[in-house]
Amino acid sequence: MAFIDVNDPDAIRKAAREFDQLGRDAFLKKYGFGKARDYYLLIGGKRYDSKAIFGAAHGYQFPDLGPLGYEQFSGGAATVERKLEAMGFRIERGNSELVDAQKKAEASGAFDPNSIEDAREKTLAAIVRRQGQPAFRKSLLRAYHHKCAITRCEVTQVLEAAHIVPYQGPKTNHVSNGLLLRADLHTLFDLFLITVEPKSKRIVVSPTLDSTEYRAMHGQVLNLPTSVSDHPSEDALRMHFNGAGLSL
Repeated sequence: MAFIDVNDPDAIRKAAREFDQLGRDAFLKKYGFGKARDYYLLIGGKRYDSKAIFGAAHGYQFPDLGPLGYEQFSGGAATVERKLEAMGFRIERGNSELVDAQKKAEASGAFDPNSIEDAREKTLAAIVRRQGQPAFRKSLLRAYHHKCAITRCEVTQVLEAAHIVPYQGPKTNHVSNGLLLRADLHTLFDLFLITVEPKSKRIVVSPTLDSTEYRAMHGQVLNLPTSVSDHPSEDALRMHFNGAGLSL
């Protein structure tokens, strides 16, 4: 059996009921899944982590085989989403954490022309923070010869120091844990809509970007630094790649 054999809507609903009983964090921990980023199963107006629900549902439909683990199948438009929709379920696309952050930003207050100068200072500070800590960014600019690791863009003002493994103190500010990326690609990388296959170093683009210009980057090889010692860590890339749940 494999994920493709799951075709019982009742098994999906049972998994969703267990999700409700345990709570999201406990359910995901029990089955070994991370939080969904792009695809959510909608049942009765509630949002569920679609891949985790699907993995748990396998255990309900096939008790002798048990649930499927995270690495036993891939999520996304071509797999879990398609199967769930074939069973009559609705799938919602979008990053819930980003949506929540947007709502908080929108609720932060109305426009105040008297605070324009203060706002400009905050904007410049935000740009500096986004570009990355100066020393970390400087090391990546040197390693990648002031060019984006994906597009080779040379406009320094839009090149940012992207952490492969999220920042967890000074030790993670190492050139091998970073990629020099154009600002828009940095955002997509942080949202796991773009990742890098650790062995081949090929760019992997989420199917949610199929109708955009970013799709043309899918399969391209990452532009690596000249010095091998500056190359991105394969282990770090694997962590990001696994977290994205994408495939070439």
